[in-house]
Amino acid sequence: MAAATASAAPAEAAEHAPVAIPLSALGWALDTEAPEISTGVPIPRPGVPDRPHIGKDRLFPDPSLPQVPFGTVLPATRVAAPLSDALGSTGPDQLDVTAPESDLNTATPGASIGAPLTRPRRERPIPGTALPHAALHAPVLQTAPAAVAGLT
Repeated sequence: MAAATASAAPAEAAEHAPVAIPLSALGWALDTEAPEISTGVPIPRPGVPDRPHIGKDRLFPDPSLPQVPFGTVLPATRVAAPLSDALGSTGPDQLDVTAPESDLNTATPGASIGAPLTRPRRERPIPGTALPHAALHAPVLQTAPAAVAGLT
């Protein structure tokens, strides 16, 4: 049993899971050609959160709740919708919208809390006073999606 698990190669992590959107029943119900849609569901990978550090006079680490980064790739998406039934023979035959892959970087919300007391020191064994504070770190979402539309 141990030999079988030791020789097994680690699985590659997928960038996204493909999704098939069945629209053939729509074409049958409406008596028209159904559009074709191909896309995927992104699979986020967690990163390493920022390491909390304790300042000279702080009782709590900063940040108290670190932000956790996630990264993934938004999969390519394609929608091909036939227009021949909608516009007749005078217009274009198909509308084609394509969105290429794009990187997506996110981070969870975080928080920092400052106590109203400072850490005791060797020369002053009693904690001092400080202004308390609390801060929320906003979540992060960074991407640059694009799309190309065309008529054929």
